[in-house]
Amino acid sequence: MTSAGRKRLFFALNPDEAVRKSAAALQRDCDAEGRAVPPANFHVTLAFLGMQEAEVLPRVLDVAADLDFPRCELVLDRLGSFRRAGVLWLGASEVPPDLALFQHALVGALLDADIGHDRKPWKPHLTLYRKLRTPPPTMPTVAIRWRLEGFSLVESVSVNRGVVYHDIATWSAGR
Repeated sequence: MTSAGRKRLFFALNPDEAVRKSAAALQRDCDAEGRAVPPANFHVTLAFLGMQEAEVLPRVLDVAADLDFPRCELVLDRLGSFRRAGVLWLGASEVPPDLALFQHALVGALLDADIGHDRKPWKPHLTLYRKLRTPPPTMPTVAIRWRLEGFSLVESVSVNRGVVYHDIATWSAGR
């Protein structure tokens, strides 16, 4: 439920076009029984803020502006599922240490700024399917190399056919 003064927000890694196309091809190949996530919505969540009052937005932007995002490479090389949530995802066997440190710093800065967020442990993944109706398919080995160049603050907006994501702001690596 979205009201005029509230926004559903999250920090994310947005894939470039090559990664998006590779993940979409994998999604088509696995042909799982569930609702395929549109490739335009592919992302890896760094921190989910949920519904936030509009007046919090400047503080959220300040938190991100004070952080330095590291250039690094994430290799998406394993499929997994959150069975209870009915989600099939593509993730990484290894998270680059610099990326893990950045995510930890982001969450710490949100805490310091008293900005609410989901405090579940971070499991970086790109969601391929929701509402999975059968066990996840067995897939061949995959390795999608993703050069990370920055991160974004994203708003999730409900529409008739699901949700669309709009970048509110983006920060580049190595500023």
